[in-house]
Amino acid sequence: MSKTVLIVDDEPDIQDILSSYLKRIDGMEVVNALSGEEGVERYKELLGKNQRLVLVVMDLNLSGTAASGTAVDLHRQGRQGGMDGVRTAEEILRLDPRVVIWGYTAWADTTWAAKLTEAGAEKVVDRVVPFKEFARMVGAFVTD
Repeated sequence: MSKTVLIVDDEPDIQDILSSYLKRIDGMEVVNALSGEEGVERYKELLGKNQRLVLVVMDLNLSGTAASGTAVDLHRQGRQGGMDGVRTAEEILRLDPRVVIWGYTAWADTTWAAKLTEAGAEKVVDRVVPFKEFARMVGAFVTD
């Protein structure tokens, strides 16, 4: 049985590294989204195909999208727009209250972690935890 994880992060390099580790886990499929809005849309698409995700991994500080550019463009310009991680978690949980959400972020101070947890995230992990170790944690979770 396939295990699908959605990664919502506005940094493509982070997505690539984390995806490469997660794809090494037997039966793991990874879907990526560069913004909160895109993450919600990807989740809706998967639900429409009756494909349930076992986990959503997301950053807290998402740039979002705007008419003037992609999430990456906005991030480089130092502009914020769109849905942050907390709003994204709330929207995804409205679609599927059973989904498990983990934050994996460099912004894991207690205030942000508390906000994401209050929104329904099960866990918030600071990015000081290496990608390989985080992928091991995800693998242990999805194979339980």
